[in-house]
Amino acid sequence: MTEAPQTSSSGVGRIEEVGLETIPESERKGKPSDLFMPWFAANISVLGLSWGSWVLGFGLSFTQALIVSILGLLISFAFCGVIAILGKHGSAPTLTLSRAAFGYNGNRVSAAISWILTVGWETVLCILATLATATVLQEFGFTNTTYAYIIGFVITLGLAGAAGILGFDTIMKVQTWITWITAILTIIYLILVLPQINMTQVLSIPAGPLQACLGAFVMVMTGYGLGWVNAAADYSRYLPRSASSGGVVFWTTFGAALPCMVLVIFGLLLVGSNASLGAAIDSDPIGALVTILPSCFLIPFTLDDILGLVGGIHIELKT
Repeated sequence: MTEAPQTSSSGVGRIEEVGLETIPESERKGKPSDLFMPWFAANISVLGLSWGSWVLGFGLSFTQALIVSILGLLISFAFCGVIAILGKHGSAPTLTLSRAAFGYNGNRVSAAISWILTVGWETVLCILATLATATVLQEFGFTNTTYAYIIGFVITLGLAGAAGILGFDTIMKVQTWITWITAILTIIYLILVLPQINMTQVLSIPAGPLQACLGAFVMVMTGYGLGWVNAAADYSRYLPRSASSGGVVFWTTFGAALPCMVLVIFGLLLVGSNASLGAAIDSDPIGALVTILPSCFLIPFTLDDILGLVGGIHIELKT
């Protein structure tokens, strides 16, 4: 690999010229804690509440689902943290660095799988944001479903594409804004639905067999951290090589796992208290979450939903 030209393409709002090349020494900047914002923003989506429902769907008790979720999230995102170290040392994208393991031609298979994975998740996240926007518009009496879908799609695509194309500095700035806005709105959402949690009902759910625990564990692992490993080095590659490796692992793992744990655990509590909510989530993973909200919070919820999903699309789109 050759280093990129020394001309700077950094700066918010400017198109980044660096692609598969290594990042020049003069362009490397930041510290490991800077990795918290992009990974937090990529995983703060309220879709995490629905994951709580799907874990319980394996027939687990609350305690089993709690243990499986926490272990699955921490272990899977720890893989991302370890891969992120390679980005700091190699200063190239994850799927370029993987040539060292698979060879130039062998890496084509990894690249193809990664492309399917990233495009697939971009599509899923766009669809979910569009469906959620349409659901909220219908709650306000907007009867034309087709136009509602179009409006939601245009909003999502515009927010996701703009920052993703402009590159690292713009994404880092936008992901910081998304982190703060979605964190505040999500906390408000959780406070509003808190009275609906019935701990007696939650704790009365019977335990499931070991096979169900293993199945739920694998689902959480693959649906979260293992689904991000192909992008894990794409942001740490901009750090100086002198940055702490332990710090890179910690801030990547912590930033990604923290919002997921809070949302999945809250999802376990909500669905454990209301089985009908779990059935509604199976039909509309995000739109169902609107039904338990007061109407005054529908617009903030839509913003929270779209921004949370867009945060994930940014990571996928750049990769």
